[in-house]
Amino acid sequence: MKAGIGIIGVIVVLLVIFFGVPMAAGGSTNVCQALEKHNVSQTAQNITGTSNGPVHNIINSVGQSFATGEGEQQKQAAEHPNTPSVVSCAAAYWKTL
Repeated sequence: MKAGIGIIGVIVVLLVIFFGVPMAAGGSTNVCQALEKHNVSQTAQNITGTSNGPVHNIINSVGQSFATGEGEQQKQAAEHPNTPSVVSCAAAYWKTL
């Protein structure tokens, strides 16, 4: 019985990490929005070649204001129709690291 409770505990911790880290990093309770915000930040960094500075900050700020998560959710639903979008978004976030 104790082994079963331990296994369940480990699974719960892994699920919290799998979904919680992207949401905490993205500052959102929506994992698809967190992924979209992460993608915007990466794109701003790719465009400017830096993760700071006035041009980066402007590009990132404008992009972040449009990052609702709806576009990413639709994209994940189209790419993985048999997987819940929340799971696909979390998996996609981890793939970008």
